[in-house]
Amino acid sequence: MIIYEYSNKGCRVENQDYISHGSLPDDGYVCILTDGMGGYSAGDEAAKTVAESIRAYIQNNYTQTNIPNIINEAITYSNDELMLKRLSIGAQRMGCVLALLVVTKEYAYIDWLGDSRVYMFRNGKEVYRTEDHSMINEMARSNTITADNIRKYSSVVTRSIMGEDNLKLESIVKIKIKPNDVFILCSDGVHRQLNIEKLIGYTDGLKEDYDIKSSDMSDNYSFIKLVI
Repeated sequence: MIIYEYSNKGCRVENQDYISHGSLPDDGYVCILTDGMGGYSAGDEAAKTVAESIRAYIQNNYTQTNIPNIINEAITYSNDELMLKRLSIGAQRMGCVLALLVVTKEYAYIDWLGDSRVYMFRNGKEVYRTEDHSMINEMARSNTITADNIRKYSSVVTRSIMGEDNLKLESIVKIKIKPNDVFILCSDGVHRQLNIEKLIGYTDGLKEDYDIKSSDMSDNYSFIKLVI
């Protein structure tokens, strides 16, 4: 298993994307990417709190008997931790979106909230992609989308982690994996501004090429690449 990560603030003042990952028993691995929500307080702190809480919970409680349940418990725990963080700093609202991947010897478990994404590629072809929890997608499903709506609601998400009691969990996706499968977890700054398929070939040797793009990037852009 090979892991690469990249994160850049682009033209923004600060980077509110956060990456966390680590090993699990029996050759497992967990990857988490969070993106602080614009317009709320301390987006960088929200993203870090949630990502580190999820990683720690999964690593400390991991068993292969019920991985989806552990993931849901970890996300719920991170929501509780974010509530404590919000109260401790006196913030009215804090939040972030999430992309999460747990891999075992045989399966990948994918979860997400908001518009950060998880992609899966096999033999260079996209075989899976998460669907954004966004106002635009809600309107598309109800056939109420218009050009004005796209401009107005392009960045509005319908699910997130905000340290509040109304947390809505997503159904976890389980996929059988094969050697050389590639997973990409990314923030919206990546899938809105970069060619995702080119990330399949990313290595640390290409970091400077992606750094150069920062002056043209209107948002933070961050991703994790995992190769089975």
